Amino acid sequence: MNKRIIRITLFLCVVCFILGIRTNWREYTFRKASTAAKATVISVDTELTGKAIAIVDYVLAYERDNVTDTISHFTTEAYYKTKPLPSIEELKNNVFYVHYVPKIKSNETPFKDRLFITDSNLLENDFYTGWFIRMIFVLMVGYLLSKGCFRNN
Repeated sequence: MNKRIIRITLFLCVVCFILGIRTNWREYTFRKASTAAKATVISVDTELTGKAIAIVDYVLAYERDNVTDTISHFTTEAYYKTKPLPSIEELKNNVFYVHYVPKIKSNETPFKDRLFITDSNLLENDFYTGWFIRMIFVLMVGYLLSKGCFRNN
């Protein structure tokens, strides 16, 4: 029974390891194929939802493959007495970048229609590999268990 559990755990770790490699590779291809376009804020709408949180709805215009496109972007802002909610003019001055995959590079990644809106023209690695590294650790422990390295002699 104990060996069966170890084999099942080892099999699941190998499957998760393969899926982790696949996920990280797909995200890498998206980062490599994507480009950033500076977006201009067309309009801003704020809605107060609670005592200290506001929903800010931006409408952004950006150029995608030489065609102007618009997108709506929602964020939340915290405010309080010492730090009030910025005015509409201040919110309109925010700078955003839309990261997308151009049509000429659409065959390089499976995420052809994905859009990221950030405040930087560099696309950071938002796809943390922490879970992937943990799965490698579990895979190694499962392998050591299957070989009997933790048995008391």
